[in-house]
Amino acid sequence: MRSRPSESESARPLFSKPVSHTLKHRNTMLFEAFSLKQASVLLLFLWCVFTSFSPAAAADPPASEPQLVLASGAGYKKMVNALVQQFTRSTGITVDRIYGNMGRVTTLAGQTGKVDMVIGDQTYLHGAGLPFAQELILGHGKLVLACPKGHTITSPDVLDDAGMQRIALPDASKAIYGIAAREYLTATGRLPAIKPRLIEVATVPQVFSYLTAGEVDLGFMNLTHALNVADKLGGYLVLNASKHKPILIMAGLLDGAPAPQAALSFLTFLATPQAKTIIQKHGL
Repeated sequence: MRSRPSESESARPLFSKPVSHTLKHRNTMLFEAFSLKQASVLLLFLWCVFTSFSPAAAADPPASEPQLVLASGAGYKKMVNALVQQFTRSTGITVDRIYGNMGRVTTLAGQTGKVDMVIGDQTYLHGAGLPFAQELILGHGKLVLACPKGHTITSPDVLDDAGMQRIALPDASKAIYGIAAREYLTATGRLPAIKPRLIEVATVPQVFSYLTAGEVDLGFMNLTHALNVADKLGGYLVLNASKHKPILIMAGLLDGAPAPQAALSFLTFLATPQAKTIIQKHGL
């Protein structure tokens, strides 16, 4: 009669593998799994390091800050924009532009460290006592008389028409073309009689706005601006320059400019044939 197996013998599986072989197999699997995980982490680390220093993977640099600040009379906005676009295209130097009447321009230019260059009437800028390191005459400004769409203008005698009840001009205390308009009206004997029909606005662009809105019958502005908006006017007439003081438009590099080298580069550019073509195209 066979003896009954012990409790330890009955609990053992009938077809179990040798213990040594089983442990070896498990250790091999764990080693392979661990090695794969290590390799994955190492590859991820190397990829992060590579992309951090790779120029191709680097984040796009932020947009460059303006390297030059230029303040200009509002009536020359389109001309200045065209000049700046060409200058930046040629040199890579960016220009922050500020436009307004000459009173605002000179006020801003007088704040040390704010503005590098100004463009405007030479007499007005010199009268403001601004310290210039260098200057360049861009051309002669021309005074014109304009009318709204639906009307034409062939002679300055239209100013004597009693039906022209509202005549706009820039503020003579802040805008050179406002001064020129008053000088012209005085020299031609129309002031003071015409005074009740005059409407002063801040800038040349505002004269244009009044004309297009039909708020005025006539308006004084500069030829540069009239050329820019000719398709929105009924017409314009260049007035006799001998009836007002010469209007010399200049660019000036301010003494103590925050970015003197960039400003000098722009001033040098303004003397090139390429820049002169743009300036002449805009009525100077």
